Amino acid sequence: MSTVTLTIDGRTVTVPKGTTVYHAAARLGIEIPIFCYHDRMPPLGACRMCFVQVEKMPRLQTACTLEAQEGMVVWTETPTVVEARRGILEFLLINHPLDCPICDKGGECPLQDNTFKYGPGASRFVEPKRHFPKAVPLSPVLTLDRERCILCWRCTRFGEIVAGDHALKGHDRGYRTHIDTPPVTQERPSKFIGNTIAICPVGALTSGVYRFRARPWDNRPAPHVCTHCGVGCATWVDARGGEVVRVRAREAPAVNDVWLCDVGFFGYDYTNHPDRLRTPYVREGGLLREATWEEALAAVAAALREAAPRVGALGGERLTLEESYLLSKLCRSLGSNHLDSRADSRFAPDSRRYAWGAPGGFSTVDGAGALVLVGCDLTEEYPVLWLRAKRALDRGTVGFAIAPKRLEVEPYLAHSFVAAYGAEADVLYALARAVAETRGEGLGPLADVDIQAACAAAGVEEAALRRAASSLASASPVLFAVGRLSLDGPEPDRVLAAVEALQSLCGGTLWLLRGKGSAVGASVAGMVPDALPGLASLQDPAAQARLEALWGFRPPSEPGLSAAGMLAAASRGELGVLYVAGADPARDFPDGELWKRARAGLRCLVVTELFWTETARQADVVLPALSLFEREGTVANLEARPQRVRPARPGPAGARADGDVIQSLAQLVDRPMAYPSTDAVWEEMRRAVPGLELDVPYPLPRPKPRVDVRPSHDGAGGLADALVVVAAAPLFRQGAMASRCRGLPELSGSPAVVVHPQDAARLGVADGAEVELQVDDGAVRLRARVADQAQPGHVLVPVGFPEIPRAAFGAPGLRVRLRALVPSREVGS
Repeated sequence: MSTVTLTIDGRTVTVPKGTTVYHAAARLGIEIPIFCYHDRMPPLGACRMCFVQVEKMPRLQTACTLEAQEGMVVWTETPTVVEARRGILEFLLINHPLDCPICDKGGECPLQDNTFKYGPGASRFVEPKRHFPKAVPLSPVLTLDRERCILCWRCTRFGEIVAGDHALKGHDRGYRTHIDTPPVTQERPSKFIGNTIAICPVGALTSGVYRFRARPWDNRPAPHVCTHCGVGCATWVDARGGEVVRVRAREAPAVNDVWLCDVGFFGYDYTNHPDRLRTPYVREGGLLREATWEEALAAVAAALREAAPRVGALGGERLTLEESYLLSKLCRSLGSNHLDSRADSRFAPDSRRYAWGAPGGFSTVDGAGALVLVGCDLTEEYPVLWLRAKRALDRGTVGFAIAPKRLEVEPYLAHSFVAAYGAEADVLYALARAVAETRGEGLGPLADVDIQAACAAAGVEEAALRRAASSLASASPVLFAVGRLSLDGPEPDRVLAAVEALQSLCGGTLWLLRGKGSAVGASVAGMVPDALPGLASLQDPAAQARLEALWGFRPPSEPGLSAAGMLAAASRGELGVLYVAGADPARDFPDGELWKRARAGLRCLVVTELFWTETARQADVVLPALSLFEREGTVANLEARPQRVRPARPGPAGARADGDVIQSLAQLVDRPMAYPSTDAVWEEMRRAVPGLELDVPYPLPRPKPRVDVRPSHDGAGGLADALVVVAAAPLFRQGAMASRCRGLPELSGSPAVVVHPQDAARLGVADGAEVELQVDDGAVRLRARVADQAQPGHVLVPVGFPEIPRAAFGAPGLRVRLRALVPSREVGS
């Protein structure tokens, strides 16, 4: 690597060629003040605060834009430099209000700090300051104080460069210039607006949720990890007086860098919510009554003893790894491998071949030559992972998408195909054959693929597919990311087979991006029915012996039942007890009828929860749990990267950590567990799972791809001559926790079904009109949005809203009738 050597304030430093003077000075520990520059964006040089003096240059230079040169001599604190900075600050303060005593930025404000260090003691400006309306809400979570804005352009550039959503823009010119939201943001709220609050160097952009709740020096920060989705962003959780008041990004270059999505920033108020459960409940005479912990645990223990080994457990995404490990150990000690962290999924492939997660880690995106998104709606499912993907796309990675809906990230992709729901596999098989033909390779089983027929079945253009195949054939390495839209679709097994067929030609890495929170980590900890902790084979003699030495018993070697399998067994009366930890299958499992039959067939349903979820209301025993903000342990993201979480606040009186509950139950069923601390559980788990280390992705399975051309077996049922439902969960409406956080429900807005223009014209549906969705056992009224977002004959339904549970509308291939309540010609008349 080529380097240059320069001198800054009399000290010599050698840096790689291309390094700016600002970063060269930082290597020496020399702080140069900045406002506009942010090191995750290219330099701008707008604020001029970083002026330095360079020998043999006639004028002051901006250190953030000036590239270090061989032999350069730089001075950062000469009288000329200090005077220039004082002048810049004096100009900035001419109209900046003296709001420091009440400004949320006070105490952590660069303008305040630099004014103390460089600013003038008095202002020569005696005219009245400019005044604008204070506290203008730009969104439910973002408040603008225009008087404080210094036009550093950090917020607008973040939307342009990092997020790509252009959420904030500069309006007008000259002294009238101000920041505001463009129409596109008003129609589709940004998912990353919290970052603009974090990087604003003054108090111009503040949080509508945190505003006036605390001063930074009063907050007690705790290192934590966001578990709303599966990215596992590192955070600081600020608590004041035992209440969580703010969440901030914690730098973790390998995971979230320095960014969070808005669910991460604002999705914390649930832990302070008055609806939190604070006492156990036991069902008697058909009704749930308050009970003591002793009564509730005794009831659960009695049910477990009577039903063993016909017991099962669901959950893991909201458990720590230690708790998932203990729950797995308890169930296996009762003779059952009926365990599944995939509590909201019907599809449960072989965990050792198709493990959920991102093998190789998120850095795989950085070096990808091509990124192929298959039913993977990154901005709705794993938004911060999109920021990494966008950075790669900006650097030249070629983007592809095959999905049953138009993805928000489509403008950044080179090739995008909106396929009929369930026909993503047809596109993939056709793409595989076209790639093989482009490369002149033997077709093998792909000879059975008819490209023209596959494109017709999927509703995509053959010429466009061949252009995509030509581009993909020359790209390397390739990253395939299969997401929820396809894994929850009508033919997930066929989609995976088709992806493997394409991967066998292109090579690269396959990710199954499914699961929230610590669901992937839970599978590593043992919460899967067909593998031991560490995803070892149930019949692996070494793993069996290792666990027997640690546990004192040999775990069962026969595969257990998945979530869908457990519910089916319960519906037949073959499962006695179902233990649900931090999951809500009554609402989220995509087959409401199966859940109802399962609940009727269960002798005992046990639920550990924070709130009265639908599953908790149906339980026989409800145990109040601590939230992750109140527990200690480790969680693991899609990479299976264990990260520590520390309690940020004490939990409500009467609630207990899941790990304590599991150990109490183990004692009562004569399978005692005696761990003095969470660290003791972690150390045993490390011995049970070789290779499990903090902050290091656990090696998830990466099997060799195989070519298996499978015919379509689409059996989409429901009403005849109806629209196919494509169910997608909006980011701000995912789960009982997000719905109890100030700002997030408002960001999601009111639910609307998206109807294709052809179907809207045929059915007489106008944009914005009220429509009725009719299913076999009922109907729901919603607003319609007419847009070309899916294939004709399909309707996009945003599940997750109270009126649209996944249990009712998430079944793969569900068909509904849509009826306009107001004919289109009457709308607006």
